Amino acid sequence: MASTPRPDFARVARMRGAEQGVIREAARQGSIPDDIAQALTAPGVGDHLLFHGFDVVSDLDTLAGPGSSAVDVPPHLVDGDVPTLVDVTDAAQCTALYRRLLVRGTAKEQAALINREILVRLWHQQLAPQAVVQVWERRFPELTAP
Repeated sequence: MASTPRPDFARVARMRGAEQGVIREAARQGSIPDDIAQALTAPGVGDHLLFHGFDVVSDLDTLAGPGSSAVDVPPHLVDGDVPTLVDVTDAAQCTALYRRLLVRGTAKEQAALINREILVRLWHQQLAPQAVVQVWERRFPELTAP
């Protein structure tokens, strides 16, 4: 009977530490915003965020996505939760799309596909991991308004 291989936790810790070092250096060189670098290197950040990063628009007013029509979703964001065409008037579809865009979308995609008013309305539904939420809320305090 074959034994189950044991994970090399020390190796995983070294990989995470190395990636955090790369992120800190990128922030020092101005390649990545400081607030995103801090979020990515915070204790408890998930592996997906640490190794893939995330983007945030520079101004909420750039969010010019449709408020009442269908959106063609970029192929790299499509899967079982987010179809190729999303009707933003369908709350479930719109929420799934916005969750995906906040974590995996570029700032350019966020600006083109997210509607500012809809985002503000949905914001209290925990649309993203805490590290992402914190960056958005620090940049845009109006998201936390009641």
